[in-house]
Formats: sequence, C-alpha cells, structure tokens
Amino acid sequence: MSKAKSTVALAKGDDIQANVTRVFDLMGGVQNVIRKGTTVVLKPNAGHAEPPETSVCTNPEVVRAVIREVKKAEPKKIIVAEAAAIGCDTMECFKVSGIQAVAEEEGVELADIKRDKDLVKVAVRGFRSNIDSVKLPRFLLEADHLINLPILKAHASMVFSGALKNIKGVVQDKVHMDMHKQNLTMAMMDVWSVCRADINIMDAHRAASGYSPHMPVPIDTHMILGSKDPVAIDRVACEVTGIDTSAVDYFKVAEETGLGNYDMDQIEVVGEKIEDCFYKMWIPYIGDMSTRWPEYDVRCKGGCSSCQALLAINMEELKAVGAYDENAGMTVVIGGLNEIPEDIPDEKIVLHGNCTKKYLKQHPGAYHILGCPPNEPALYLTIQRHETIDGTGDQEDEIIRPCMARDAQVWKDYVFKKFEEYKKENTEVK
Repeated sequence: MSKAKSTVALAKGDDIQANVTRVFDLMGGVQNVIRKGTTVVLKPNAGHAEPPETSVCTNPEVVRAVIREVKKAEPKKIIVAEAAAIGCDTMECFKVSGIQAVAEEEGVELADIKRDKDLVKVAVRGFRSNIDSVKLPRFLLEADHLINLPILKAHASMVFSGALKNIKGVVQDKVHMDMHKQNLTMAMMDVWSVCRADINIMDAHRAASGYSPHMPVPIDTHMILGSKDPVAIDRVACEVTGIDTSAVDYFKVAEETGLGNYDMDQIEVVGEKIEDCFYKMWIPYIGDMSTRWPEYDVRCKGGCSSCQALLAINMEELKAVGAYDENAGMTVVIGGLNEIPEDIPDEKIVLHGNCTKKYLKQHPGAYHILGCPPNEPALYLTIQRHETIDGTGDQEDEIIRPCMARDAQVWKDYVFKKFEEYKKENTEVK
C-alpha cells in the first residue's frame, strides 16, 4: 500500500501578508485548518537576541501575517511561545527580534517556555536518543493547534534549519543540554513524537545563507511555504534553494520515524513552481572536507553532516581571527572510522564529538570535545587556546560567549567578503 502524498504550498512575492494568506488558502483555507473558538500556539524561531535584518529569527512581519490570518478563524486565544537557545533570555530575544512589538500590537500573548512552572512530564515511548521523557508546559500540550513558524536558514550544527529543527525550542535548558550530549538528530525526533505541530509555515522571505545561525548572510528569497508535513516542507525548502539533501543526515531519520515524506515523488507542491522560485543558497560547509585545509591533518571518515559543517565553520573562523597559520600541523578528527598514527603527539590532536572518544585509548592526552554535535565554536577555541573547550562547567558563560562577542566583527567581515567572492564565481546567485 503506497503512502499518501504530502502537500506543500509555495508562494512568492514581495507582500508577506499576501504570501501567508495564499499559503493558507492553498492548504484549504484558514477556517478549515484552524477550528473556531480554539487556542492556537505559534512557535517562531526566536532563539537569539538579533534584530530582524540579520535573519537569525523568524521575521516579525511573518509572525504578524500569520496572527492576522489565524484571527480570521476566530480562535479563543493566540499565544506566541518560545524557549530561546541555552544561555539566552527568551524575552530579550522576543524584544530584539521585533516579535514582542508585533504581539503587543496584535493583542496576543507572549509565553517564555523557559520560565513556565506549570510543566507536565511526558514519557517518550520508544525513544531513540537519551531523552526518555520531557517536561513541557501544560498550555502547549493543551493547545488545540500548534503552528510551527521556522525561518529557513543554513545552520552550522545541522547543515540547515527549518521545520524539523525549530520544535527543539519547546524544551527548557536542561532538556536542551541533554539533547546535545548524545545524538541531537535522534533527540529532535523524540521531541517531535510528544509535541508535534499540526501546521508548519516557513519564513523564507529573507532566508539566511552562509555560516548561520551566528553569522548569517541574508538573501532576498521572498517565499513562504506551508505544510502539515514537517519533513516534506523541509525537503521542498532544500529543493528551492539548491541544498544537497544527501548532506542532511536527519532527513532519513525523520522519515524512518514516520514524521513525514522525504521522497519528492510523495510530495505535491502547489502554488508556485520550484523552478520559478529557485534561489541558490550559499552553504559553504557542504562537500569534501578532507583536503580543504591542507595545512592541517584533517581526518573525517565517518563524520556526520553536523560535525562536517562544524569543522568547516571552525576552520574558517581560525583564518578569520588570525589563528590558522600559527596552529598549522594540528590533527583534527571527526567521525568514528579514522586511523590515528601512534607517532602523532597527543597535544597535536583534537577529537571532535562523542564518537571520537574511543581514540583516547591510544591518545589519552588529546583534546576531546564532547557533544553530538559539540558546541558550535568549540573546535576553533580549543585549537586557539590549547585547552579543551566544550561548554561544560562554566565555560559557556566565562569563555565561549565572551570569545564569540570578541571575534564577532572580524568574523562578520570575513564571512561577507567570502560571500562576495562566491557571488562572482556563481552566476546563479542573485
């Protein structure tokens, strides 16, 4: 018996409200998607305190457009809810991103999941990661509708971020940290199994290419996508921006867990055609990593797409901050299928990720960075500082965030210079 096809609505144009309305219409009309008199929770991406022009968070005007569209269905209540990234204040993120102002102007509630005390422990039956249960806000579990509002962006630790990854922001910091300790991809699917959005509206109006999420290069894609299927909407988002889906490991896992359809033969795109909307996104961490930095001994057999992406962003950041040449000759290891010669001194070896722990038997003095995947800037900081930086203990607040703030401008200048070089070499980039 063949699976039912998933529908993904695609709209393109300069008018955000018109695009959002069209997407809902293509999905059957908002009155048929949202029941009258219900409670609707909107889950945008507001994980970092960055303004709208950076494309780090969901565009506040997309949030406004969805609120106004949902109001047509006459819901009882609309709540905009988020749990910002570890170490970030959700309400500050709401304010800086512009989402707080939109919520106030539209008369809807704002909810900080991190501060919520009325939590319900939910068992993750058949969990595949280390997450056997999660504590979720009661209001989220009791909501009649959950609308997932991700922004389309390249993502250093996942290759790209869309609908599937955005639901990671419904958990509080403790669970969020636990998700990174073993296998983030599997943990994401486990969270989806207990908190599934029934509607996904993707902000691709001004998508984030480059070394996102912390140093994105916004591109004017002017698209909104919608679907009930989070896998299908993410797949179409990749198709319309030229992202090689074979480089995104979590697609296979998501399909295996029954979250949705990945195969384009099982997806019907309605509205605009993919080829008419195509806009090549710059994602500089896809491809062969083994010879990209010849001054280093890079061993990446068996490395997942997440660690390969992190490898790329960290090696380039070493160049940006002027620490690349002075540390040449280091051996960087990702993945569990590598061989490390015994004659390499331990102090010259950096092991990136949980799956490289086994190499400590042979090289007990090597730098080992924990995480699956590890903290995003951990590799370049470990090489630069000659000490293991993985975010444990007080490192997040005392080392990682101060160093990221210190290096932000030089890293931004480097990234935007590389983007201009990329545009000159690729005529399909606008």
